[in-house]
Amino acid sequence: MNHESQNPRPRGGAPLDVGSVDPDLRRAGTLDPALHFDPAAHARVLERVFVPSWQLLPVPEPGHVVEPFTLLDGGLDEPLVWIRDGGDERVLSNVCTHRGALLATCASNGKALRCAYHGRRFGLEGKMEACPGFDGALDFPRPEDDLAAVELRALGPLRFLSLSSGMAFDEWSRPLRVALAEFEGETFSFAPEASRAYDLDASWAVYCENYLEGFHIPFVHPGLNAGLDFGKYRVEIEGQTVNQLGFGSKGERCLRREEGLVAEYLWLYPNLMVNVYSWGISVNLVEPTGPGRCRVRYLRWVARPSLVETGVGSGLDQVELEDQAVVHSVQQGVRSRLYPGGRFSPEHEAGPHHFQRLLAADLSS
Repeated sequence: MNHESQNPRPRGGAPLDVGSVDPDLRRAGTLDPALHFDPAAHARVLERVFVPSWQLLPVPEPGHVVEPFTLLDGGLDEPLVWIRDGGDERVLSNVCTHRGALLATCASNGKALRCAYHGRRFGLEGKMEACPGFDGALDFPRPEDDLAAVELRALGPLRFLSLSSGMAFDEWSRPLRVALAEFEGETFSFAPEASRAYDLDASWAVYCENYLEGFHIPFVHPGLNAGLDFGKYRVEIEGQTVNQLGFGSKGERCLRREEGLVAEYLWLYPNLMVNVYSWGISVNLVEPTGPGRCRVRYLRWVARPSLVETGVGSGLDQVELEDQAVVHSVQQGVRSRLYPGGRFSPEHEAGPHHFQRLLAADLSS
């Protein structure tokens, strides 16, 4: 019997070059699997992919004017403060421009942001108003002594921000605007009782790749598969989004966009999934928390309460747990020294292929 050498992939050494992805899906292979666990690749992803991205804001605490939060806690770890002053909303840096101390440390109804370290004070629009001890300073104050503002945009019940946007919001979000047109004129209510957070020992990118193909549905999700006509499953790719359209296999309330359409699974680069059902939307926000680790925030907004837990929009907790089991399995597998990386199914994996092409472009720039 002929035993050929497997040539295991080495670990460590030179900085990782994740490679590129052939634009032809029929020939394309995946990026270096070390992308999913290599510390240097993780650090590069945070700076090249997440800093210029649009990110979903946390669900606000009601009744507060000043609300501090950390953008991508465990990843970017960017301290910010959300100001909701009457009808005005803004997001500012939560770091004092003197020596870098945090300003707001808890939600409040304050009228200013005051540094507890040396007393510097900022108005709620970010303008520095007082700076004890700086009477003799030359060329002071400068514009950068005010708090930096972050671009903030709204769409439906969702709020987004970007530290340094790499794409215009209207262009990035256009497919989401189209999907949310299903509920035009209706009111969304956040459903905290149906929202969850999961910490996974798996790469954020592995989770996204699993979401971006329906190929696994017949094998992993028997309940979901029973409600979908897999032969009609369709994928639409536009800009930095992938939309998977699910059509019902039995009579249930359909979305208005197209006859028989019962679910849209919309992914927006790099880490946001908005699932549209007859009752409203569920959101999966995938946050990188370390090399080979992520946090998944599952959030729900309901527009039509009477339709909750009907059709393919029901049993979502079970679907999530089924996905997590697969994602954990893949994370273990991609670390294998004998796994060289795979190929994409031309019939079913246009979504993961598009995701990896976007990743490769950002990481090589």
